[in-house]
Amino acid sequence: MALHWFPDNSLICNFAAVDELDLLRASLHGAGRVVEAVAFEIERSTAHVPNLARLDLHDWFGPAIEFRDVVDQLQIEAVRTGRFGGSDEKPLEHLGESQTLHLLRTRAEFAGSVWISEDGGSLRVAGRMGIVTRDTRAVLEELVAFGEVTAQRAYTIAVAIEQADRPILRMPTSSRDLS
Repeated sequence: MALHWFPDNSLICNFAAVDELDLLRASLHGAGRVVEAVAFEIERSTAHVPNLARLDLHDWFGPAIEFRDVVDQLQIEAVRTGRFGGSDEKPLEHLGESQTLHLLRTRAEFAGSVWISEDGGSLRVAGRMGIVTRDTRAVLEELVAFGEVTAQRAYTIAVAIEQADRPILRMPTSSRDLS
């Protein structure tokens, strides 16, 4: 079984907001994937994060993973409303997280794959479901560990993300935190 990396829109927007999509792509090791709701969120976010327009979804992630089976759809909706508090009035709210976590929990070919997000609630839910998680800081730490960037550059990127008014749950206090 292959390991896949499933970033959510919040994490992708963090790197796009500071023009570091190439680094994010490197961190996915050619094994990034997205579900259909996350692909839709990315496309919708280009209005607010212009650098996202450079991201070729199919090239980065292959075809978005779809859910046509009624049982899958019902289970996804149960996660969306039961674990995330989604409502009928906002049917797209928490749909990307719910689809991804359902996929990682139910499809053997994606077992052990990683959910990467900057949404604290989705990281907590995923952790309770036994799903491996990462956040922006973990991505930066890995980029440093693999020699893609220096710790100082990673810290500069984290500061830029914060200054772009993007969420960063575990903000490093210095470059030493990232090495």
